[in-house]
Amino acid sequence: MCYTGVQSQIRVRTVRSQALTSLIGITESVRAMVSDFESTIQKNSYSKSLARGGGVHPLTLDAMNYLSMLADYSNVLEDIFAECPPPQRSSLPESYFDIPQSDDSQAPAISMRMAWLILVLLCKLDRNAEHYKDVSLSYIFLTNNLQHVVSKVRTSNLQYLLGEEWITRHEAKARQFATNYERLAWGKVVASLPQNPSAVISPAEAKEIFRKFNLSFEEACRKQSSVIVSDPKLRDEIKVSIARKVVTVYREFYEKHRPTVGGERNVGLYVRFAPEDVGNHLSDLFFGTTDSVSSPSSSSSSTHRRRLRFKA
Repeated sequence: MCYTGVQSQIRVRTVRSQALTSLIGITESVRAMVSDFESTIQKNSYSKSLARGGGVHPLTLDAMNYLSMLADYSNVLEDIFAECPPPQRSSLPESYFDIPQSDDSQAPAISMRMAWLILVLLCKLDRNAEHYKDVSLSYIFLTNNLQHVVSKVRTSNLQYLLGEEWITRHEAKARQFATNYERLAWGKVVASLPQNPSAVISPAEAKEIFRKFNLSFEEACRKQSSVIVSDPKLRDEIKVSIARKVVTVYREFYEKHRPTVGGERNVGLYVRFAPEDVGNHLSDLFFGTTDSVSSPSSSSSSTHRRRLRFKA
């Protein structure tokens, strides 16, 4: 073999060696970058701050933007993490896991890694929710943030990595959080109304029910006036759900018993809200305003919010 040919082979081997070294370096850098991202979520101090009105936390926004960007390079990342050992589940409480480890053992490495990083985020948010003094607000915080996570997954390549089952399971969890919020925040209002609103009762009993409803509804609206529900579809779903429990029953009770509690001059002493007023107040909620519940007259004239029409 001629000297020139030997030199050419040496150069080829050198280039291959340099390329392999570069690939190994890039692989290690990417793995370190993702590991640092996980540590950033777990150690991030600003996650201790409370999102106003139980809204979406900045940590959720930043983390999901980052993960959705990574998902665009899933093919390359699959090769990088193919031989990387899976995350140690012992680093998080077992109660945070929805499925046994064996169920996802055959999933692609990058899918498992993405699911793990989101789980780390959700665990951090769960601990953050404990800082809210009002338990109902902690549930709306969890609802908002999990809803944002699911929405980001659905609208990015994360949906192909995590799959429809993951999305469905977490959507159900978000709905359960919303249900817990409704029960805690509006339970007294629902309890103030009779189970059978059309039952025959005395005027004195009707007055007492109206009185209890007025107090509980005003208190609930006042406490919930600063609450934020960021997702418009979720916001309407929560309003409609509350309205079905409150407005529907109240309307039937109102129509049956309002005539029995006094004449036109005295009825305002006991009946502060028409059913339409109740629906309008609910429509004004979850935008993060601090307005307390207003009188029926001001409520009826308010047109700065889109009104949801709650019907029995």
